[in-house]
Amino acid sequence: MPKLIVLALAVLLAGLFYAPMHRNPVRRGLAGDMLASSARPALLVRATHGLAPAGAGVADIAPETASATGSARVYYALHARPGRGGTGDPARLVALLVEASSEYRWPLDVSSGLPEMRAASGELAGMTLHAATFALPPDKDALAPAFGDDPAPWGAGALVRRFTGLAEMRHVKVVVEYREPLEETRDSPRFGHPAVLDDPAALAAFEGRAERAFQLERPGGDWAKGRDISRLDAAPERVQRRALARMLGILERDRGDDR
Repeated sequence: MPKLIVLALAVLLAGLFYAPMHRNPVRRGLAGDMLASSARPALLVRATHGLAPAGAGVADIAPETASATGSARVYYALHARPGRGGTGDPARLVALLVEASSEYRWPLDVSSGLPEMRAASGELAGMTLHAATFALPPDKDALAPAFGDDPAPWGAGALVRRFTGLAEMRHVKVVVEYREPLEETRDSPRFGHPAVLDDPAALAAFEGRAERAFQLERPGGDWAKGRDISRLDAAPERVQRRALARMLGILERDRGDDR
């Protein structure tokens, strides 16, 4: 009889623990024009500085692993300046939440795979972020077709400041990229190296604009219930899933060791 009582108490406690999770499953999507996740703590990526919504969606991808391919789901929200018919210096903001399937996680190395410079790490809203600057060639820009702004300024590629963090025991990768177009004349590649990368003052000013282009927030309260988060539509076919997987890097098996 005592064993039955202990078993009954264990079942009751498990029910009390898991019931809130079933009542409030994690939701990821849009809250207004912000990319949002209701995971505890909730996460919001808010665009600033006159950047207007320029697209959003969700896509399933198959990142590489050490032995085969894994699986992950990408939630994205795009912002741009100017919008179609608007004014202002062109800029783009990419916000991504990338959720690995349960048997995988993201490695600690969150570098872009492109030649990076001016790398730094710091904390924002309680999350450790790795930041780096690099030139993004147009043929490696997986999300360019998803933007709803004028594509004309972006023919030579983009100067990118990427901020990357890991959340939820490394099952979620958070990526925010601020982009400005490389100029056809001034930034024409010399042996694949845009001239702006040799201008420390220009890079410092660019990185300052990148840091001011978004806010990362970890709100409490009702955000964990996900009521204000709407689901995203599937990404259009012109968003190439393989290129998106390469952009986001490899996965590793989750073996339950130190995170």
